[in-house]
Amino acid sequence: MSLAKRKVVYRLYPSRRQLSLLSQTLRLHQQLYNGALEHRISAYKKHKKSIGFSQQCRELTALCHAMPEYEALNAQSCQVTLKRLDFAFQAFFRRLKAKDKRAGFPRFKAYERYSGFGFKTHGDGWKIMPGERGQHGLLRLSDIGHLKIRGKAKHIGTPKTCEIQHKQGNWYASITVECSPARPSGKEAIGIDWGLETFATIAKHDQSTERIENPRLLRKRLKDLRSTQRALSRKKRGSQNSKKSKEVVAKIHRQVANKRKDFLHQATANMVKSSALIAVEKLNVKGMSSHGGARKKGLNREI
Repeated sequence: MSLAKRKVVYRLYPSRRQLSLLSQTLRLHQQLYNGALEHRISAYKKHKKSIGFSQQCRELTALCHAMPEYEALNAQSCQVTLKRLDFAFQAFFRRLKAKDKRAGFPRFKAYERYSGFGFKTHGDGWKIMPGERGQHGLLRLSDIGHLKIRGKAKHIGTPKTCEIQHKQGNWYASITVECSPARPSGKEAIGIDWGLETFATIAKHDQSTERIENPRLLRKRLKDLRSTQRALSRKKRGSQNSKKSKEVVAKIHRQVANKRKDFLHQATANMVKSSALIAVEKLNVKGMSSHGGARKKGLNREI
């Protein structure tokens, strides 16, 4: 049986010292990304010369000698950051070749908008020590130490790569594992009709139907969200009060996103468990919600 790659996301619980080290490491990677982008732009503007990934990797050694703080970072981890920039350029040129008007030249990243950093090989800069049946455990990161992690792998496999992510004040480890996934499925053939009044209507092979109610997770928190966003708009930009208000807004969005993700996982898992064939309608969601402006704001939100 051929092996497949799956993502397992663990929540990190760093100590105060580890939290400071994670933030410092993230800032160094963000500065490396921006510096490499500036290097490419300057080389082309001044000398009409294109700088590639391999050349920037070779120059990384000189950078580490010149700046001791980068010498402490894992070399492969720095290469992952340079590769991320290279992917951004590849995507830009691909869109340009396709004559996409929104080609989107790679941008400089602010610290708050830089998502995280990664590692390539298990054992080189990182190592996961999961608990029983892949649940919880410890994650060792070079120069940061052993961090407590919570999460569970659906399929036990061989860890390959790791991405450390910073989202809305929390830290996560997204680990790619190579495994042989297997999950039970039924014998039914079903068709799914997505809706707004209900989340979905399922048509079964025996001509019966089943409705999945829409939990309206965002609608339930709109009042809280509006009041916290108004409070944020009244704060002085960049102040400590502004940062605190921004964290409150982010917390509400995170809670809604987590509940929505949990609902979707449970709904789709039940569909797969009872079905052998699933047919879904092809919807142009972007086209459905692209017009109407304020007049259609509520409907667009539901879509």
